[in-house]
Amino acid sequence: MSNKIPSFSVQSLFENNDVYVIPIYQRNYTWGLGEITQLIQDISDYAFDKEKAKTNYYIGTLVVYERHSEGEVIYETIDGQQRLTTLNIIINAIHRIFNVQIENKIKYQLNLSFDSRKKSTDTLNVINNHQSTRVSFIANKDYNTNIKQRYFDAEKVLYRFLDTEEKVTLFYNYLTKNVRLVRVSVPEETDLNHYFEIMNNRGEQLEKHEILKANMLEILKDDEKLNKTFNQVWEACSDMERYVQYGFTTSQRDKIFTYNNWNKLKVSSLEELAELQINKIEENDRKKITIDEIITYRGKFEHNTEEKEDAPERFNSVINFSNFLLHVLRIQTKTNVPLDDKRLIDVFDVYLRNPDKQKQIEFVKDFGFSLLKIKHLFDQFVIKREFIKEKDQWSLKKLKWYAGNKVSYVNSFDDEALNKELIMLVSMFHVSTPTLVYKHWLNACLNYLFNKDKIVEKDYIEYLQNLSKAYLFDRYIIKGEPVDYYDIIYKNNAITVNNNYELALLDRGTAVENFVFNYLDYILWKENVNGSSSFEFTFRSSVEHYYPQNPISKEHAIDKSIYDLFGNLCLISSSKNSRLSNHLPSAKKDYYIKVGPDSLKQQLMMDDIDNWGEKEIKAHTLEMKSKLVNFNYEKSN
Repeated sequence: MSNKIPSFSVQSLFENNDVYVIPIYQRNYTWGLGEITQLIQDISDYAFDKEKAKTNYYIGTLVVYERHSEGEVIYETIDGQQRLTTLNIIINAIHRIFNVQIENKIKYQLNLSFDSRKKSTDTLNVINNHQSTRVSFIANKDYNTNIKQRYFDAEKVLYRFLDTEEKVTLFYNYLTKNVRLVRVSVPEETDLNHYFEIMNNRGEQLEKHEILKANMLEILKDDEKLNKTFNQVWEACSDMERYVQYGFTTSQRDKIFTYNNWNKLKVSSLEELAELQINKIEENDRKKITIDEIITYRGKFEHNTEEKEDAPERFNSVINFSNFLLHVLRIQTKTNVPLDDKRLIDVFDVYLRNPDKQKQIEFVKDFGFSLLKIKHLFDQFVIKREFIKEKDQWSLKKLKWYAGNKVSYVNSFDDEALNKELIMLVSMFHVSTPTLVYKHWLNACLNYLFNKDKIVEKDYIEYLQNLSKAYLFDRYIIKGEPVDYYDIIYKNNAITVNNNYELALLDRGTAVENFVFNYLDYILWKENVNGSSSFEFTFRSSVEHYYPQNPISKEHAIDKSIYDLFGNLCLISSSKNSRLSNHLPSAKKDYYIKVGPDSLKQQLMMDDIDNWGEKEIKAHTLEMKSKLVNFNYEKSN
């Protein structure tokens, strides 16, 4: 084993004839659409920036054990299989879909296989077979569903980012020449099972948001009262799965919010909050017990049991705290802050390193209050995943007082139908963008809420409906350059500015954005089509061709220009798509009648048409496009 620690460009990784194997003790490939998108986003950030493009981008380490077999070395991958598998997927996707645009391709060779996981190896081999312009999986053969779906995700994301020939060239050149990995070989005598266990249980590094908090507290260090107040606000907000009120004691809540109504924030600045001396209140609330009393006491000490309902496991947040901080910063500064928490420290440093010390202080004070206010709004008016009575569902809830100082969770809006519609709208946006860096819809919601004196459910619904249209017309079917998300939210107030759209952009098979399908399902839900009463938005990531691309019987094949039409597509779970992808519509219908469809569009396709062929696909395409373009919210309400 060499003592040197080599690093490899992606080009050298795939051209130097090294062979990697994933051992049986490794978990399966687990990356999802979010991780694929994030990696492509990160590489794009460097590739499209003239200064960053001059530097290398390290995406991690491959920790390997060198197996020696018949004079050859095989690298058993202990750590890094997710990145290595994904790079194989991305290179194959970009070589296939941009085959014409890329002039100087690297001499790529598939360098990865899996011990005792034949279907994973077979899946990569199919992806690596470039005899046709599309990936062609053999009917009725068992493949790794996740690897298969991630390939189609990679195609979709690459189409989104590389929308010009120049971008294709810049991205590919940077990916192959400047994206690098470090490879570390462990000693030959290493107990691999023990080493792998250590790798998976290693301690976490200090998180970026903890460093950021320390930097902010340092700026307020000369004002002890403000410093302590900011710290407590930060701690109260940092648990995204707990309502912010429960980050304070009962007495503090009555001071900060409103007595018997914690859904109203009384204070309007961090300084006003500091003047309430909430830290002093907290100290006075505590019963002072001496050491002698503790030693001699024979009874039971009382503990606070009034907050059982705020157990963190009841709610799951749609965002983590680091990303939430970036949303708050964007709203406070009204600047196009990137929603990428890897850049958290850098984007805040612009304000925290201001040469004017007083401006630093003012910024931190304003941010402390903005954080409290926006978290308070987030808790009440943005959906969460709620686990209650052994079921989970999307919910939109606030706290409510009852006689005897009892508090529970109730719908945020009294009108149950409107509360439900808001759940549908917000969950539609959420499931369409699993990647945190793309949750611009959340920034739109929070910015809207932050700037309203009173939240009226019908106005909130109207805003989100307008935002839906702006996404469709200004982003996904626009002719020419898409409107930036920031401009949609902050300059256009979520009102679409585009009348020049191209419906043919919907006839692109798996390249059609998930949001378009989810938005259409919302429209169908509003129209109360069959299945609406039990429908909810879930993380469906696979675009199904209802009439298959590669039917089991070749005589049933139809042209790509037909099967890629929007009318033949719907969004379903990747596991269902993998199971039935090559079956004819009649067989799919029999299956979905038993297990239930994933999509209202899919339900409509099964309900309305017994025979599904070219004529039906074309007719359904026209009908669904018409619904997207002409749907009138006012008439549906």
